[in-house]
Amino acid sequence: MNNKYILDKALEFIDNNIETELIKIDKTSGSSPRTLDAFMIVYNEDNKQKTIGTIGGGILEFEAVKDAFEFLTKKENYNKKYNLSPEASGGIGMVCGGSVDISFTYLNGNKDFINTLKKEIEDKEINVYIFGAGHVSFDLVEVLYKIGFNCIVIDDREEFANKERFPNAYKVLAEDYNNVFDKINITNKDYIIIVTRGHADDYIVEKNALKTNAAYIGMIGSKNKIKTLHERLKKEENYTDEMISRVHAPIGLAIGAETTEEIAISIAAELILTRAISENRRKIKK
Repeated sequence: MNNKYILDKALEFIDNNIETELIKIDKTSGSSPRTLDAFMIVYNEDNKQKTIGTIGGGILEFEAVKDAFEFLTKKENYNKKYNLSPEASGGIGMVCGGSVDISFTYLNGNKDFINTLKKEIEDKEINVYIFGAGHVSFDLVEVLYKIGFNCIVIDDREEFANKERFPNAYKVLAEDYNNVFDKINITNKDYIIIVTRGHADDYIVEKNALKTNAAYIGMIGSKNKIKTLHERLKKEENYTDEMISRVHAPIGLAIGAETTEEIAISIAAELILTRAISENRRKIKK
């Protein structure tokens, strides 16, 4: 779940006088289920104990949630280390080993802390520029929003490129593909996805995308279409095979995707992998 969404819900609860406690992983060692910065909130509403988010599920989360409600009752902040080993070894009953340091923060009256966390998240977020606002983009934005990407959707058709169609997009731009690159600032942290409605538009976007320092460029299409566009780029723009090799095409992990929903998931999976590699996540096999 999107961490900013969790924090926004926390702010909403506080504004409605609902007491809320944050559970946040601060340090891990060994084979813990989640990495740093995973967090969730617990709160009481209508005499029921409720949660939003996850720190990995299983016994660790069960124990942490149980403790969080105790700290919430006392309106306390607390730090606790959980030993992820079998109970016989003094742990909480897990077999993965290692340990996790978790902080618990009572959020009511602590909006500055929440906003600081949101700012830290925003500073790490990746912008994904999605060129094309068709069916694949429609499904893709919903997936990427939930996993912490900022989606900027661009299309030259206002009836497609609008906030009503893409409520969870960070931005939606109705701009001509030829001119929009002069109006946006794509950095070496950003990703570009090319899923326009036709070969001509794909060519325009790919040609300009290769002039940026984008960390990732991906384009949808058949192998024949991609070959044709790339030959044209070499002939008309003097791009080399090495330059063009930056483009992931066909885009997405090969999972046999056919529907637009499946294609969106395959693209999202490739972006997750790209992000994980750039962050040097410990679970990536080298």
